Amino acid sequence: MTIPEIIMVCVGLSLDVFAVVVCYGAVLLKIERSRLIKMCIIYSIWQSMAVYAGRLITYIPGIMNVVGGIRAFAEIFTVLIFSVLGAFMIYKGKKKDNFVERLSDVTYKEVLITACITCIDAVLAGMGFGFMNANIFYVMLSMLIITALVVIIALYVGYRMGEQKTFAYFCGGILFFISAVSVIIEYYI
Repeated sequence: MTIPEIIMVCVGLSLDVFAVVVCYGAVLLKIERSRLIKMCIIYSIWQSMAVYAGRLITYIPGIMNVVGGIRAFAEIFTVLIFSVLGAFMIYKGKKKDNFVERLSDVTYKEVLITACITCIDAVLAGMGFGFMNANIFYVMLSMLIITALVVIIALYVGYRMGEQKTFAYFCGGILFFISAVSVIIEYYI
């Protein structure tokens, strides 16, 4: 995978984080710098480790024997992963959740739980990266930086504008579909 493709997938993954953090920003009375830094660290590390865990899954001998024997399977599986993630994000964007914006405090327990939940799709994307033999250093670095930036942006957008997660889900879903098409074009056309 090329660096622009890696960045596109990482942005798509980070938009899932955006949808969660924008809700936190919508309920905060004041954004504290220490809280912002801690949230950036928590989400960035969780997302990066989830991508890395997905990559490690592709090293399981049985999986690599199948993929090594049928190289086209890796590309097909990657397209399937990115397409399912895209469809799931668009589904979450269409789903109407009742969100009440009232001032409250965000606990780190809540942040850790949501960081764990949002990283599930990162594990699948990590498998896609593994099947495509993407450079894990670039993937991890991109994931760390992009997620940290998205957390900062999301917290301030939520704080200033309120809950805006639907748009983030749609954009993330579209980026995953574009990534799937990119894999098809690169490896089959």
